[in-house]
Amino acid sequence: MKFGGSCLQNRESYLQVINIVNKYIKSTKILIVVSAIQGMTNKLIEFYEKSCSEENNCDELIEEIYNMHIQLVDDILEKDRVEYGETVEFLQTNIEELKHLGRLIRLIRPSADIYDLVVSYGEKLSTFLLSKYLITTGYKSNHIFSDKIIRTNDNFGRALPLLEETEVLVKEKLYPLLHSDKNNLVCVSGYYGSTKDNKISTLGRGGSDLSAAILAYALRNLFLCKIIYWKDVKGFLNADPRVAKKTSLIRNISYKEAKELAFFGAKILHPLCLDVNEKGKIPSEVRYFSEPNSEDFTTITKEIVKNDDAIKAITSIEELSMVTLESDTMVPLSGTASKLFSLLGDNNINIVFISQSSSENNITFGIEYEDSTKVSFLLRNSDFFGEKWFKIKIDNDISLVAVIGAGILYTPGIAGKVFTSLGDNKINILAIAQGSSELNFTAIIDRKNCRKAVNVLYDTFITR
Repeated sequence: MKFGGSCLQNRESYLQVINIVNKYIKSTKILIVVSAIQGMTNKLIEFYEKSCSEENNCDELIEEIYNMHIQLVDDILEKDRVEYGETVEFLQTNIEELKHLGRLIRLIRPSADIYDLVVSYGEKLSTFLLSKYLITTGYKSNHIFSDKIIRTNDNFGRALPLLEETEVLVKEKLYPLLHSDKNNLVCVSGYYGSTKDNKISTLGRGGSDLSAAILAYALRNLFLCKIIYWKDVKGFLNADPRVAKKTSLIRNISYKEAKELAFFGAKILHPLCLDVNEKGKIPSEVRYFSEPNSEDFTTITKEIVKNDDAIKAITSIEELSMVTLESDTMVPLSGTASKLFSLLGDNNINIVFISQSSSENNITFGIEYEDSTKVSFLLRNSDFFGEKWFKIKIDNDISLVAVIGAGILYTPGIAGKVFTSLGDNKINILAIAQGSSELNFTAIIDRKNCRKAVNVLYDTFITR
């Protein structure tokens, strides 16, 4: 089970964790992956940034971080319990470590590995606190910090898991805790792991969800595993409720379809988290934390269910920029696409979609809106693309709409219905793209028509 920061904010939310654990503990062992308490990661990032700039109010931030935790400790732990004293001592020790780190940052050049070390303290503190709280409520709880069992590469801030190395560590250090009769619960800190030289490394956005996926993958040959992601939503919806007039819950979805949804803006689970779950063939559920007994939730499995629902969801990215490189000389100039993608990749520019005509005299691709100025500068100042035989056009007023579902694989006429429904509603398609998974069909349109297009496609493919 993975519990996010919104599940760890006050006494009532911790009582809800107990309520959830009670429902499952009789029939299974539970591994809990823990996020930082609500708002803590942002506080730690602010502390790091202000330490880098030598601002004087870092001590005030440390005091805030301490107070946020001690107030929660006082709220959920009884002061006459030994666990209360252990937790307060652990909190004080780690706060002192943070103070020393802040002074160290002022003396040395700021670095990505020090940043990761600082922000990892949120999960470290919340994991210890939850484990001690579970003991006070009668559970045989233990904990282990994830840098001991999750091995990553050294891409600090967005580290990728080394699954084989992690599997060895999990069997050696986590499995004995889960297998022991002394424990029926084990808490593990989410969001971070460690490199081969034992430096703390964070996993980026959705890192705690990814931690749960990594651990289930590493345990898949030792236990029959299932992951439950406890969220402040019921699961995946078939459209963004902020955009679509009508939405409904997707009760069953494959990992491939869920990854497409995640890529196109559904921020419930990160695509990499879903990818690891798919590799391990581990079923998952996304459930609503406030209503743990509800039958309304999303189940995600490896199997693609073929039924009448050819399209599972309509999704969109409202703010994008579209770049078009055009030149009659692109045909004889070899390696144009390779040079383009190398230039963008070397400068950390994410490509959202690619559309190329068969004549190869133009390449059209989409980028995130905030990268537009940077990409314009890179192309116009490039020794290769900046010369006079390339025409560079950037449109900053576009959106992407996509229909997603396994039905695209085996149902003819999906693209035609997209063209017809948008055309009948006077929505012009500027470009199209389809990923190699063939589980989405994407249309690029003017931004002013984005919300209208989502609702038109929803009525075409989902509303009956």
